[in-house]
Amino acid sequence: MKYFLYARKSTDVEDKQVLSIEAQLLELRALAKRDGLEIAEEFVEKRSAKSTDRPIFGEMMTRIQKGEASGIICWKIDRLARNPVDGGQVQWLLQQGIIRHIQTHDRSHYPNDNVLMMSVELGMANEYIRQLSANTARGLRQKARQGIYPGLAPFGYLNDPRTKTIRVHKKNAKLARELFEKYATGKTTLQDLAALLEKAKVLSKENNRVHISRISFILQNPFYYGHFRYAGEVYEGKHEPLISKALFDKANKVLQSRSTVPKVKTDPAPFCGLLRCGFCGMGITAEVKEKHQKNGNVHRYTYYRCTRKNKAVKCKEAPVRSELLDSQLSALLSEYTMPREWISPFSALLEKEADNASKTAVEAVQELRDKVFDISRKLERLTDLYVAEDIEREDYLSRRRTLIGERRTIEGNIVRLERAPAAWVEPVRDWMETASSLDEIAEKEDLLLKKSSLQKIFGLNLSLHAREARGNPLPPYAALRAAKISAPKKQLSLIMVPPLGLEPRSSR
Repeated sequence: MKYFLYARKSTDVEDKQVLSIEAQLLELRALAKRDGLEIAEEFVEKRSAKSTDRPIFGEMMTRIQKGEASGIICWKIDRLARNPVDGGQVQWLLQQGIIRHIQTHDRSHYPNDNVLMMSVELGMANEYIRQLSANTARGLRQKARQGIYPGLAPFGYLNDPRTKTIRVHKKNAKLARELFEKYATGKTTLQDLAALLEKAKVLSKENNRVHISRISFILQNPFYYGHFRYAGEVYEGKHEPLISKALFDKANKVLQSRSTVPKVKTDPAPFCGLLRCGFCGMGITAEVKEKHQKNGNVHRYTYYRCTRKNKAVKCKEAPVRSELLDSQLSALLSEYTMPREWISPFSALLEKEADNASKTAVEAVQELRDKVFDISRKLERLTDLYVAEDIEREDYLSRRRTLIGERRTIEGNIVRLERAPAAWVEPVRDWMETASSLDEIAEKEDLLLKKSSLQKIFGLNLSLHAREARGNPLPPYAALRAAKISAPKKQLSLIMVPPLGLEPRSSR
């Protein structure tokens, strides 16, 4: 039986504590020698396993399917995959016997093993990756709130790795201050400032003269008077300012007066981001065109069209006027409006379902409490047996651990049932309120309100095809429209809460 040795390390934060590739290779070679495992080839990859486009991993899996090897040696199972696609492939090949053995530094995986353990381990690795981005962003925002800029220090400053703060660069700070002072006089151009930096041997990364756009960015950066921008907000920093706010404003006033690009205010395109092209699947953007008449009148029209970013497909979707698209979307809103005469009986049915769910939950909670009481009595008897030395310590600890685990699971179910027997009622009420007001929204000229309402109905399932807006509604609205078309208005049981798909998953 031959094995492929796979060692991987990425530059991601979650991998910083993982052994280096050299250490992995040494450890895994020693493991293979100790257990008598024949290594057919070694695969080394320096990429994150959160993506599915790892070429070396893909090559190894292809060669395994060709029969060149039937085993894998790796440091941990998360070295193979941190995403559900690659993880599913590894599990499937192992279950099919194509991979007959996976050996890590602390355990083995075989085709006949319980798949739950590997699924949990791969799932934890995948969830860690998913949470990492959100946790990192939250930490950086908190750092910004504390007045510490969470990024690379701008020109004139240095990142201090010891204190994880930003301090002044003695030489470049004087140059940065000089840039503002000279430009604020109105007698110096951006080209002059670029020459000043070149004379001071301050160059770009490519060892060229600093571009004037970079100097313009420096002059507009509030970091130099003590504030900083981060994630679209301005924070008051704890770093040492190089200039005063008055000098900053004076330099920026000169910069704005010299701007040669006029700022053209265009009307917002509210429906952008709502639809996708029905032909090629790309996004829909807005374009404003003007029509000049001989009498001097100018008419402006807004057209929505495909972005045509898919170079592999030549999109043939024609643009559509904003007025036509607005009327089509308003008609779509009206199709999913709940009739007024349905609201009162529907609310009554909703309350009845909520009462039934609460009664059922009360009965289930009582049964679970009885089980908790039985487990507590078993624990007491088990403790008595151990005190009387009728059972061994290891047996006692094993049984106790099992009973405590069962009790904790049941207590969790009790909490869940007590909190959410009818937690779906409020979301359904909100849905009813939205659905009953769609016809009013369709008649208004508030395009942004129409957009948000359409997103609630269709999600990301709206497209523009043959100059017509089409979409597949989400389950509650699809059920409502079907009931309006096919059911008599008195038969509200056809759109009861369960068919709507709005109840919590735990109650299904």
